[in-house]
This record gives sequence, C-alpha cells and structure tokens, in this order.
Amino acid sequence: MRLAEALEGGAGNPASVEVLRQAVRERPRDAALRERLALAAERAGMEAEAAQALREAMALDGPSRSRLLALGRLQLRMGDVAAAAATFSEARAMAPADPAVLDALGLAQDLAGNAAQAQESYRAAMVLAPRNWGVRANYAMSLLLSGQASKAVEVLAEAEYAPAAPHRARHNLALALVTSGRPDRALRLLRLDMGPTEAEQVCEDMAAIGTRVLGGGEAAGRAEAGAAPPVAGGKRPGGAGAAGAPASLGASPACRAS
Repeated sequence: MRLAEALEGGAGNPASVEVLRQAVRERPRDAALRERLALAAERAGMEAEAAQALREAMALDGPSRSRLLALGRLQLRMGDVAAAAATFSEARAMAPADPAVLDALGLAQDLAGNAAQAQESYRAAMVLAPRNWGVRANYAMSLLLSGQASKAVEVLAEAEYAPAAPHRARHNLALALVTSGRPDRALRLLRLDMGPTEAEQVCEDMAAIGTRVLGGGEAAGRAEAGAAPPVAGGKRPGGAGAAGAPASLGASPACRAS
C-alpha cells in the first residue's frame, strides 16, 4: 500500500497503519502526518498507539481543540478517566464556549464520580447548544444517576412534542418518567415509536433498570414520606442505593395497558 492510499479517509486497517508508521519515521517533524497515523490507528482499534501519536503531534505543533478532544475520547475508551478529564479541561481552557468540549468534560467528570461538576459542564453546554439532544441526554442521565429524576424529566420534556427530537431522546424521557413515578405517561410516550405490546415490555424493562441501577434520592425520599416509591433498591455506579428501600418492586402495573 502506498502513502497516498493510507492517507485516504477510509484508512484504518493494519496495512495503512504500517505505511503511516514508516512515513512518520521518514518525516519525524511532520505533526499532521502523526495526526493521520492517530486517526488510522484509532480506526484499526489501536487506541494506545493513536493516543501516543496525538501526544507526539502536539509536542511538535502544539495542542488544538480537535487534537485534545480526540485524545480525551481515546483516554476514555482506554479507561483513563482522570487523564481524559485533564485533557478535556485543557481543551476547555482553549475553547471555553465550545459545547462539544463542555459535553465531553461533563462525561469525564461523571465517570470520575463528580456529578455536581459534570452537571455544571452540561448546563453550560446546553446554554450554548440548546437543541443538542446528545448534551441533553448526558445531562439527564447524570441527573438520574444522582437521584434527580424529576429534573431529568424537565431537561428532556421537549422531546415529547418536538418534531426534531430523536427517538432516543423520547426513550430517555420515558426512562426518567418511569424512575420519577410516572410510568403511565412513559407508556404513552413509548407508544409513539412502537406497538402496544413492545411499549409495555420496554416500560417494564425501564422500571427494572430504575430498580437495579438508578434507585436513589427521589425513591428514598418518597419511602421516608410513607409513599410507595416507583423504583428502589440497587446500587448506582459509585454509590449506594436508597437506604431501607426494598430490593425490587417488580414490574409497574402502570406499564400495562388498561
């Protein structure tokens, strides 16, 4: 394979990576070529080599928003959350009004267990890109995992009627509704995208997710007040489940068509 072929947008197989490695050895001061190597290595599933190539490109030619975003995403995929958060923070310093940077930083902060910081980042991204459903989804999921299901519903509420809202946004809203104790409304929403039987099953699956993963603040608060929580128990990643709540409530009756 020749270098011209390896530089094509679809390059990402081991042969193209090897051609680019050789080119980098022959032109060691070419930062753009190392960036191409990083892209090809990433597409070939060689995340560590891709990250190293990006670091070398930045050492030669300085960091940029795009390079830092690419490096941070590779670090997340490799499980180095702390490094990713530091990389995205550097990107934010370069591009403080970039919603993609703020969203990526929020995700890293969430994965590091810093939900409050993550939610600040998501809110800042939403101010800059209020129609970005990916940002909204990340913010809503962060709220859910920190026991704030009603706030998650508020973030995604527009998905119920906005023509441009993707199916995934409506389904995220349905999950928030089930978790906040409104499975009947969630079921109606799910029926917009699927048949009645499938909608009931998905609604029940969401109730199970809420029980096993998302149980927390709001459910615990209702239990303490003497009301039956819609979901409870389980442990959210990095934290304990609702204290004193039952391990499982089973499928919600409201997930069944009347």
